[in-house]
Amino acid sequence: MSNKYDGFGTKSPKWWPSRYGADDQAGTANELTADRTAAALRIPKTGTVIELAPTLDAVMPGPAGRAWNQLILADGALTGHTDDVSEWSGFEEFVTHSYHIGCHVDGLCHNGIAGRAYNGWHYKDFFARTGVTKLGAENMKPWVTRGVCLDIAAVVGKKVLESGFAITPEHAEMACKRQGVEIGAGDAVLLHTGWMSYWNVDNEKFLEGEPGCGWDLAHWLTDRRVSILGADNWAFEVIPFEIPSRAFVVHQHLLAETGTYILENVKTAELVAGGHSEFLFILSPIKGKGSTGALAAPLAVV
Repeated sequence: MSNKYDGFGTKSPKWWPSRYGADDQAGTANELTADRTAAALRIPKTGTVIELAPTLDAVMPGPAGRAWNQLILADGALTGHTDDVSEWSGFEEFVTHSYHIGCHVDGLCHNGIAGRAYNGWHYKDFFARTGVTKLGAENMKPWVTRGVCLDIAAVVGKKVLESGFAITPEHAEMACKRQGVEIGAGDAVLLHTGWMSYWNVDNEKFLEGEPGCGWDLAHWLTDRRVSILGADNWAFEVIPFEIPSRAFVVHQHLLAETGTYILENVKTAELVAGGHSEFLFILSPIKGKGSTGALAAPLAVV
């Protein structure tokens, strides 16, 4: 890899205080300005809404043992009778799950470097079993901004990129030129690799690795001050890693060093099939106070 700097892990240059301020906990959500929202609202031409999140279910792929478990509570509905005079009946559910399952946003405390997270805060200073006391999901903001989907698979000439394929700035630049778009501040940028075609079809294949963002592309994107980055895979970055001994360095650069949010397990196929390079991107994360991530159901309006 050709690095913009030599540091990895404990050798990383000091990345704090953040460009958004020494006390900031929102990261690149600060790029979501009223002017950019107003401009994004003018993008849709037809009003067609495209769902970008897969349905949550018990068999979907979840790395590191992450799972979705749901139990339905009947409350007398099966017999059609309760002790209440009105004889009301119905269902509800009890769910246990990780916030890092299905389509979700990685919070800024999800990954760090040598015990430190975004803005230099040390994990030992904000850890609590019931929820972190800094950088929790409650600090996220709703996204109503310009979205751009880069069809990297098309640039390479494949329907599905292979596991371990590292996407470079050159690939992104070729996609931008091919699609007639540019990346700007506040944008939500999605990468299409075709990898989501394995979702709930071959989950073992889906989780064994993935094509994804490489080290240099991560810097190329953060230089443009995007607000969130996503892809049709489970970890956004390329796996196996570009340098095997340096795991999740893209996560470290995005979350810890620059406060850039990551959106994983995104359905991008409908966007590229329809030729929708630019769209109104809407995401209101489910905020659990002190949570390290948030379930997401993003939408594209074209």
